[in-house]
Amino acid sequence: MRVRSNRAINELDNVRKSSQRLRKIAPIKFNSIAVALLTVLLSACSTPSGLADNKAKNTIGRNMPAQWQAQPTQFSTASAVSDGWLKSFNDQALEQIIAHALGHNFQLNADRLNVQLAKERLKVSTATDFPELSLSLDSSRRKQVDDNTTSYQSSADLSLDLRYELDLWGKLSDQQNQSRLNYAAAQANFQQNQLNLVASISQAWFDLIQAQQLLNLYQERADNLQHHLAMIQSSYQLGLNDALDVYLTKNTVNQELARVAEQQQTLKVSSRALELLLGDYPLAKKLSKQRLPLINDEIKLGLPAQLLTRRADIQANWLELLALDAGLAVAHKQRFPSFNLNASVSDNGDQLSNLLDSGALAWSLIGSITSPLFNAGRLESLEQQAKLTVEQKEQQYLQQVYQAFAEVENSISERDSLNQRYAYYLTAQDNALAAEKLSFDQYLRGLVTYTTVLESQRRSFDAQTIVIQLTNQLLQNRIEIYRALGGNYLNNSYQAQQQSKSVKSLLPASFTHQKSMDK
Repeated sequence: MRVRSNRAINELDNVRKSSQRLRKIAPIKFNSIAVALLTVLLSACSTPSGLADNKAKNTIGRNMPAQWQAQPTQFSTASAVSDGWLKSFNDQALEQIIAHALGHNFQLNADRLNVQLAKERLKVSTATDFPELSLSLDSSRRKQVDDNTTSYQSSADLSLDLRYELDLWGKLSDQQNQSRLNYAAAQANFQQNQLNLVASISQAWFDLIQAQQLLNLYQERADNLQHHLAMIQSSYQLGLNDALDVYLTKNTVNQELARVAEQQQTLKVSSRALELLLGDYPLAKKLSKQRLPLINDEIKLGLPAQLLTRRADIQANWLELLALDAGLAVAHKQRFPSFNLNASVSDNGDQLSNLLDSGALAWSLIGSITSPLFNAGRLESLEQQAKLTVEQKEQQYLQQVYQAFAEVENSISERDSLNQRYAYYLTAQDNALAAEKLSFDQYLRGLVTYTTVLESQRRSFDAQTIVIQLTNQLLQNRIEIYRALGGNYLNNSYQAQQQSKSVKSLLPASFTHQKSMDK
């Protein structure tokens, strides 16, 4: 964004031609203005660098990984990330509540309004392309008393005024560019918030199912222990076992009933969390027969460089960075002279009905130049603030990009660990269930103590609990991988492509060139 010498010459030539035109319109002493004007122009022959140094691009380009570091066998580095991950759960109830939430979630509705606000700000900014036209009509009636004589005087004035600022320096264009970029950033943020909402609802949905499954497991365990307690009490009355076995069983039953009560509260909390995301209360869903799905199909990871174009939050941050850079150009050009054209047509009469009938319309055409000469460094400070804001946003953008890389890497490695743990605990669950049944049978035959039975029951219970929790963690991790990759939750990528096109259509041609770094 450094102005070349030929551009400065062209700008000076435009000023000279404008001054010649204005000399014919209004009696202005241009010689007195020329010195100050040329001083401002010569001091403003270069604009701030903004993103011209390409720090962000160069930093990312040097450190961009060619592929993901963690590459478990179940993952693929295909060129495209899989779309339609919501369908992979094969859960119609989940799809229904997500469709409901997209129209009723309070925060998403607020984000939608934010996009509309950005659109209206863009309309205000683009209005500077057209002249400002105003119409005024004044009518008055006066009473005058002179020497006991009362008279009345009426007057009416009609004027049509036009004001237009010439965008010689591109300041107004930069303001419009800033508004376009902010609008595009708002759209990208809304798209990201939509994805985050779908992911959060999916995770809350599976948390709710997990809470229900654990409650069913705890209740089943409590029922089995109560059944065992009845058998042990009968045996004790017959003198076949000790009172210690009865007390131990009663203690275990009470512990499990307490666990059931605690899990009931956990289920209610999980339900409220989902209701909040849905923007609906109460949640009219029955989950007693719902079970966590186990999905083992392959996830296509794509390449690290694709995150820059796939993740809407990264796109939004980049757009905001460009918007701030445009604002920096605006702040710099506030120090330039402003050129305005003012035109007016007016008429007056003693009655409203006589307006425009007199044939004595008055008109004027004025050209004006306004240039800041002294402001105690205020404009320079505002420009420096804008520059520092751009540099700050640039660092935030870099932080976000590398944070995105880390999120994907961590999710991949976590998935590999979860798969290994799930396989081990699944085998442990089968062994623990068999040991639990065998130990109780041996206890009834007097081969083992009841302490052995309790230990085998505890191991079986722990294994079943962990298997349910790991199944949910695998689902949570799957959602996080797609979120980190910027994966489209829809069944196909058509809508996502359309949304991306709508964002790109708002950008200037220069931005398309700048985003070549993303490819």
